[in-house]
Order: sequence, then structure tokens, then C-alpha cells
Amino acid sequence: MRKTISLIALGVASSIGAAAQAQAPNWNGPYQEPPRGSYVETCREITTFNGNVYARCKTSDGRWTWTGAHLRDCNNQGLANAGDGRLICQSLVGGGGRGGGRPGGGGNAYRADAVLFEHAGYEGRPYEVRGDMPDLTAIKFNDVASSIRIMRGEWQVCEHTNYQGRCWTLTRDEGLFNRDLNDRISSIRRVR
Repeated sequence: MRKTISLIALGVASSIGAAAQAQAPNWNGPYQEPPRGSYVETCREITTFNGNVYARCKTSDGRWTWTGAHLRDCNNQGLANAGDGRLICQSLVGGGGRGGGRPGGGGNAYRADAVLFEHAGYEGRPYEVRGDMPDLTAIKFNDVASSIRIMRGEWQVCEHTNYQGRCWTLTRDEGLFNRDLNDRISSIRRVR
């Protein structure tokens, strides 16, 4: 019985390994930071390697498919999921650029009024705020924000959903939230 279970496990492991080899590129070169863009909301297992991005992205019918894109094709605009699992330049989605931010102090590539970032220094997964959001849990961004870019207006961020608990008003970019705010924001709304 033990020998049968071992053989089954070995067969499953070898078939998984074969499937992974069929999907993965030739891994010879430097790893890089994944580019920005809305694709991070519908893609998983994102790897940036040797000037290319590889990810498993969700299609409009709910399936997952492996895809890739060349970073140089988008000139730092960011990437988007075309809906069929293909990665395309962010500027090809609804006109105008979206991803890419302005980490180097360049122009605003986001169409939102404010952008929350998962990590300090405007890094990590972004969430583009286009209106009041009483519950960041709904978009899986609860208690994860560490920095914010503010393009327009003043924003109130609160430690609990529905603007409850301690709240702070933000009027400018914050590259690193203080320890009271860091990883504690659960709701955000525009106040002016």
C-alpha cells in the first residue's frame, strides 16, 4: 500500500514538473521588479525576468491562462489584462495611460484622484481611488497601504470601515505613512 501511494505521488509530481517546464521560459538572466499596471488585479504568479513579464492571468470567462509581454514594448506605461488573459500596454485600455505612476517625479500616469500603494515609496500593488471607498476589504486592500499619491483634493483615511475609528486628513503625497497609519487604513473618502 505504501509503495502504491509513493508511486502515485511520484507520478503526480512528475506531471506537475512537466507542466511547469512547458509553461516557464528559459530562466537565464536577471530578475527585475514587476511593472505597474492594472494587470496585478487579475494576474497571479507574476515574474519579471530578463526584460519580459510572465504571469497567469484570468480571462473574462473565469479561466486562467499563462501569458507574457516584453517590457520594452510599453515604454514604462504599465501593463493591463486585455480581458482574454493577454498582457497589453496600459495605454491601450480605454485610451490614456494608467499604470506607471510617477515614482521618479515624472508626469502622472494614473487617471485617479489619489493612489494608495501597498509599500513605502509608492511601490507595490497600487489602488487607484476614483471616489469614496467605505470598505477597502471589498477590493482586498484593507490594512495594507503604506504610501499615497494625491493628484487632486484632500482625502480622509480611517482605520476602520465606514470612516470609523481614528481618521486623518491627507493633503499631499506621503511616501511613507507614520506608524499610526501604516498598514491600518480601512476606508478613504474625498473631503475637499
